[in-house]
Amino acid sequence: MIQPIRRIGNSQGILIPRNILQACGIEEQVEMALVGQTIVLRPVKKQPREGWEEQFQKAKATGDTPESDLFEGMKNDFDSSDWKW
Repeated sequence: MIQPIRRIGNSQGILIPRNILQACGIEEQVEMALVGQTIVLRPVKKQPREGWEEQFQKAKATGDTPESDLFEGMKNDFDSSDWKW
């Protein structure tokens, strides 16, 4: 596929068709790298737990308190047969 280079302000750019962006998983931002004479665009991946700490602090500030061990008192087959105390 050949795309024309277009003037965008003081820069130049190309338009990338939506189906190509979707197939590559590109949504809002790309990481751009130059490899030899090839421009490589990669989707920017968010960190899996990005923003969790801020959300926890916000919840605590509004009165939510973390629960104790959620597994306390729960038994399973491993505990009674496989685990050796």
